[in-house]
Amino acid sequence: MARINNLNEFKTNTSKITSFSHAYLFSVNSLNVAFTYVKEFAKQIICENIKDEGEIEDISYKIDNNCFDDLYIVNPSTIGINTEEINKLLIYMETKSIRENGRRVYIIYGFERLSRDVSNKILKFLEEPSENIYALLMTENLEKILPTIVSRCHILNYTFPVEECNLEDIRVLNSFIDDLILKKEKMIAYEFDYFRDLLQDRMKFYNAFQILENIVSNTLNKKYGCEYNESYVNVSLFEYSKDEIVKVLDITNQLKCLINGNINLNLLIDRYIIEVTEVLGLCKK
Repeated sequence: MARINNLNEFKTNTSKITSFSHAYLFSVNSLNVAFTYVKEFAKQIICENIKDEGEIEDISYKIDNNCFDDLYIVNPSTIGINTEEINKLLIYMETKSIRENGRRVYIIYGFERLSRDVSNKILKFLEEPSENIYALLMTENLEKILPTIVSRCHILNYTFPVEECNLEDIRVLNSFIDDLILKKEKMIAYEFDYFRDLLQDRMKFYNAFQILENIVSNTLNKKYGCEYNESYVNVSLFEYSKDEIVKVLDITNQLKCLINGNINLNLLIDRYIIEVTEVLGLCKK
């Protein structure tokens, strides 16, 4: 695997690609970390033939904020990808961009989690690619993907820097979720020192959200009877339904993706608290 240390190094590495293939399979050491880099690659594909710098900046901003119509991201759930989600993706693959000659990209996070039936549905589109539709598939386990899928993709092997989580960070962020559930609507006025101390460091703030994502996903895995790490499981959150925990996972991932943009981090954590408490039915009616 090629070792990539930062986003600029990634851009330099991928700028060597002179002609984009219709499908790429990213084999990486960490899906969570790689996701930011893969979205950057999507920008390169979409903007390759665009000359207007203003348009490029606008597209980049929308991708960073998850509101660009020509980028479809399959929900990165740790429990698999459901039929409804795949059906939406298949419809997306068959439609064209509203922009003239616009390119459309779809990202599937954790491709190895797809069932054989779903993988075969995706295979059909890889065998007969539509014009201006590009697939970016991500996996930590290349050997678990069907050989017929692998053979139709351009493989990119990357190792990205992963900051080790210590048990104290996990404990503190589990406590944050406990407090959020306990304090309910009062949590907004509650100053949580851990996040306040990270407001000047986006990378550390991002890593904190990555730990939150691991807490929620491992709690969800335990709920589904899948493999999980007990160190991350949050007992208070475990008491909620699977659907509610999935929604919390969605919120965590979506807001984590905004951290590297221009969003105010103080507002982001407040937004996280508001959205999670609404999902869990904790806000005062």
